Amino acid sequence: GVNVGLLSTAVFALGAFLAALGGIIGGPFVGVYPGADFEILEMALVVVIIGGLGSLKGAFVGGLLVGLLDNFGKALFPELALFTVFAPMAIILAIRPTGLFGVR
Repeated sequence: GVNVGLLSTAVFALGAFLAALGGIIGGPFVGVYPGADFEILEMALVVVIIGGLGSLKGAFVGGLLVGLLDNFGKALFPELALFTVFAPMAIILAIRPTGLFGVR
């Protein structure tokens, strides 16, 4: 059989390594400062809510929508940039509580 403990540890270690690698590569370009984690986490929350829990396709579509809405919102309505992301999230959450591709 498969050693579940060893496999879980290996998958966790691989995920930690990839997260560290992403931070090392992206840190100089994005900029790291106190509070940067909140900006990333709030966008990740919106992506998950829009796309739906448990759906890889939903995460992709949610990320695409959030990226487009955020950039267009900042370009067209800078003072309402957060509203252009959170308003569609609230609408989708009201219409489809599981997200666009969420699993019931």
